[in-house]
Amino acid sequence: MFKPFVQKLLTASLFVCSASAFAADANETAAPVISVTGSMTMATDYRFRGMSMSNNDPAVQGALNFVHKSGAYLSLWASNADVGAGGNVEADFFVGYILPITEKSFLDFNYADVNYPGTIKEYHTDFSEFGVNYNHSDLVTAGDYFTAGVFYSPEFAFKSGQELYLNTTYKFPIYNSIKLISGLGYTKMEDNELFATAFGGDGRQDDYFDYKIGFGAEVLGLNSELLWIDNNIDSDAKIMKGSLVFSVAKQF
Repeated sequence: MFKPFVQKLLTASLFVCSASAFAADANETAAPVISVTGSMTMATDYRFRGMSMSNNDPAVQGALNFVHKSGAYLSLWASNADVGAGGNVEADFFVGYILPITEKSFLDFNYADVNYPGTIKEYHTDFSEFGVNYNHSDLVTAGDYFTAGVFYSPEFAFKSGQELYLNTTYKFPIYNSIKLISGLGYTKMEDNELFATAFGGDGRQDDYFDYKIGFGAEVLGLNSELLWIDNNIDSDAKIMKGSLVFSVAKQF
């Protein structure tokens, strides 16, 4: 599924790309043709849009990103995962284009191809998704960060029909590298039956909200976060219940 940390890592690279476009115009200094970044992440749970994708177990994740100075990029991402259909790996790739707006804001147009190697073919776990993200740093105060995105899948996981996802996040600096992190998401499926196919539940929902709230900080070159993540899906499944998630990531 679309990965928050991939977005974070790309954000750093893409802001460099966005800012360099303005800097090049001002200073006539050539930017690197391709920037390469990567990351390794360890988390107590792999959460995607409010639910656990690792059956509430810890996750180890890796990403590799290639960003062209034109704004085009390619990202590869992998994690251990358990979607209840066999297999224990998720392997995704993302392609996109960054459209600079100002030195501190840009639009990110992207396509995600999500794959679960080894799962039972009849479950149709793989899917694709198109997205547009607005990103803005220093929006209210120096050091803050705001995003708002729209994502659409013509055929979501488990062959559950069309899916629409809206999401916004905001990070507010508190002290030194410590930031307050908040996020709100909304998922809409075609109807109740298809919602149950994708997420389970009692068949009375066709949409749901997810949210996160917590803190993040950079210590000794490591990015750490402690977040409470939850949703309002009406289900007794443990993977749908709210959870406190701690993660540590290293970018390179």
